[in-house]
Amino acid sequence: MESSSSALLTSEVELLILLLIACLGAVTFEKFNIPYTVGLVLIGLGLGLLTPLLFAVDPLSSVTLSPNVILYVFVPPLIFESSINLDNQLLFETLTPSLILAGLGLLVSAGVVGGLMVWLTPLSLSGAFVFGSLISATDPVAVIALFKELGVPKRLTMVVEGESMLNDATAIVLFDVVMAIIASGTVGVATLGDASVNVFVVLFGGVLVGVVVAVIIFGYSINLAKNNALIQTTVSIIIAYAAFMVSQRYLQWSGVIAVMTAGLVVGWYLNHKVNLEVRTYLREFWDYGAFIANSLIFLLVGLTTSSFILRLGTETPRFWIAIVWAIVATLIARAVAVFGLIPFSNWLQKSEPFGWRYQMVTFWGGLRGAVALALALSLDRSFPNRDLIIAMTLGVALFTILIAGTTTGKLISWLKIDEPPVLERLGKAQATILAKREALKLLHKLGLMGLFDKEVIVEIEEDYYRVLNTAEAAVTKIWDELKLDPGLARQILWLQILRIEHQAHVDLYDRGLLLESATRKLELLVEAKRDSVLNRQIPPPVPALWSLETPLEKLIFKQLRHFFPHHKFFGQRRGQLAAIRYEYDAVTAYVSQKIVKQVKQLVAANAVESAVAQDCIIFYQQASKGALRRVEAMGTSRHELAIALQKQVATHAARTSEGEVIEQLIAEGVIPENALDRIQDLIAKENI
Repeated sequence: MESSSSALLTSEVELLILLLIACLGAVTFEKFNIPYTVGLVLIGLGLGLLTPLLFAVDPLSSVTLSPNVILYVFVPPLIFESSINLDNQLLFETLTPSLILAGLGLLVSAGVVGGLMVWLTPLSLSGAFVFGSLISATDPVAVIALFKELGVPKRLTMVVEGESMLNDATAIVLFDVVMAIIASGTVGVATLGDASVNVFVVLFGGVLVGVVVAVIIFGYSINLAKNNALIQTTVSIIIAYAAFMVSQRYLQWSGVIAVMTAGLVVGWYLNHKVNLEVRTYLREFWDYGAFIANSLIFLLVGLTTSSFILRLGTETPRFWIAIVWAIVATLIARAVAVFGLIPFSNWLQKSEPFGWRYQMVTFWGGLRGAVALALALSLDRSFPNRDLIIAMTLGVALFTILIAGTTTGKLISWLKIDEPPVLERLGKAQATILAKREALKLLHKLGLMGLFDKEVIVEIEEDYYRVLNTAEAAVTKIWDELKLDPGLARQILWLQILRIEHQAHVDLYDRGLLLESATRKLELLVEAKRDSVLNRQIPPPVPALWSLETPLEKLIFKQLRHFFPHHKFFGQRRGQLAAIRYEYDAVTAYVSQKIVKQVKQLVAANAVESAVAQDCIIFYQQASKGALRRVEAMGTSRHELAIALQKQVATHAARTSEGEVIEQLIAEGVIPENALDRIQDLIAKENI
């Protein structure tokens, strides 16, 4: 009993030490602009190499990274967090390149690595293809965080993140298939046929488990405690781990696919069935969960690598050379998969091509991490050259994390697919100008009220005017610099305008004047225009309204229409699309007018050059006029539909306002907090 409590206490101390290191590291790395996960691997390496020398008793001596810990503890929260934050529609828009890279690309990569490893290392044919299958799983968590920080186009982010989630599953399945073939000792048509059927069952079985678990558990919990953030968060934890365990452990299907599917289903529920407060709380919780999981796993990768470095110190040079060849082979295989298959994906998709610059970032950002290491560590101790395979896996992971992870940002900047650095400087200066002008207006009003001594007001005004003049001088200097590059000047302004457009949509949604589904679809259009601007397509092409449907939706409805051409559902669907177009035009008219007004304010405040802004003003004025004409035409030709939609939006706005008033009364203590659920249930019944 005493020994078990001592072991528990030791584990608790080790966990607290690792979390403390992660927190201190996060603050330090941010100051030095070092990717967080890269820094944690370095710290893990340092701890593993130095603590045995500095301490008589190593405080982290029992910390190990086993395959079960990786798969059953760390993988579910990492996959689930990514899934609930994915935009389902944008995921389907970029599904073709993601699927090709995660499916055919993984097979190509595994084959190239396996073939090279047989030739270049002591591995046998079976060992080489085992290594090829496990090392092909990408884990670009550090790169995804960098994408968000640099403002990389959304399409690129979605392809890289989508590929990562999908090929975690396909890599595990391929690894299991290779191990099964090795165990059987034969390779033939029957074996490969059985393997193909097994792959299909494993992947689609995972989808089935994810959907069933999420719909049953989360759907039921929403009906019982829709507005209880603590219960919904707890339920989401159960879903993430239950989906993985049921699929992976008990049904022998893909746990990764199950968690990813469950996350997508829960994400849909969050966007359509859960209020903003619960949705925000739940997503913040999973952000925290992903932070904890990433922190521990990358620290443990560093610690595990250090233990192997100490063990490999006595190995022959040939052992170390094999690790170098593994890195070279992995890079060659990644290049063949990306540059060989993406053009094929572009041909299949028949839409905006995934260009060579995106391909370069996808190639170099293909980091290796947790899943590859878990598969390597899962090999039986009697497996030939097991230590060499683990060492090569660690070597590739370390190279991609430390080298590729730290240089991807420079590659993105060199390729000019991030937001221009001057945009942040200009935005800060413009914000300062507008904020100081509003503050000066308020100070003037306070002075007229006679409540403050004139000297006090004058003194504060002088400080504000000094900062205002400095900001105006900074803006003037930036625009003078941009005159040397008119194309960059227009790009900067358009990126700012698209931020204004995004915020306008958020404001309408917050006021209850824009429905959730319409908001997300409009934001996809903003993201598409932003991607075009980053590619120097100015003014950006306006995506067609029919792109509000995903390719999957188009395919499904096309097939259904083929079999049931006269079903009343399609009349209802046409009405829904007409409503979407009406709401889109109404919002476009309003937002375009707001953008024109704000751009003119920037010009009046000398925050932007008039010549640069003029084209933009004309563009949005024309957009507003065209949208208003279509709204008026819809109101005439389909008057009943227009009235119904207006009633729906007005009712939604009224309910939103009603909820805000109740929350304000609770905050002021007028209504007891424990009465909130009863009041909301009463309002819901009244609105039925």
